Amino acid sequence: MKKLITPLIVLSLFVPLEKAEALFGIGIKGIGDTFTVNGWNDGTNLYSLQSSGFKGSDGVGVGGFIYIDALPFIDLEASIELAPVSYNLEFANVITSLPTTKFGWTRISTYFTARKKMFGLGIPLLGGGSIHLGGGFNSHVSSKRADLDMMSDLLGDDLANGGSGINLEDKIEDFVTNRDNWLDNTGLHMQASIQAKLLTFSSFLTYRITLAEGVVPGSDSFSTLWAGLAFGF
Repeated sequence: MKKLITPLIVLSLFVPLEKAEALFGIGIKGIGDTFTVNGWNDGTNLYSLQSSGFKGSDGVGVGGFIYIDALPFIDLEASIELAPVSYNLEFANVITSLPTTKFGWTRISTYFTARKKMFGLGIPLLGGGSIHLGGGFNSHVSSKRADLDMMSDLLGDDLANGGSGINLEDKIEDFVTNRDNWLDNTGLHMQASIQAKLLTFSSFLTYRITLAEGVVPGSDSFSTLWAGLAFGF
């Protein structure tokens, strides 16, 4: 028994007393991206593809996260996010004009963040709070923006004459569910967070800038605002 006392005392020196009531937590969050993908129009006098574009604010994402508050100098956070956005797609050629169809852009992202408590807050009715700054790395799987190469695949490599009697929605579903038609990217991010604690619960409000080229079509960065609620252990 005496042999255990010294290791326990040493371990206690690295666990801040004010965090002892919740060393780590797990939670869920809602996500709002901020970016704009402008409309596009491509083709010839024989066929055309067009869309009005889309914005990150057109969709609402969801995610889950875990965090560790027990380390002496930094806190750690890991999360996974799913953020879909829908947009209208139109295609026409000399044979047929396919009806306006809903297409979608989606990102599935993981974030790993080291964050530092800058200072504490006294929040009325809630109790303790703090402001954190942090950063880390991320990885993404995102869908391609619809283009003529995609339409060529859907129409059997015949943009000018294909499409007669085709069910475009079924073709799009087959295209989207094919893993080969998704893009893989990695990047870095910076974020600022407000964390409010009440007993073993914590709420988070985070603004994040992601630097990752190719995740959002035509952009090398995008910003995100997310709010989450976690249960601490």
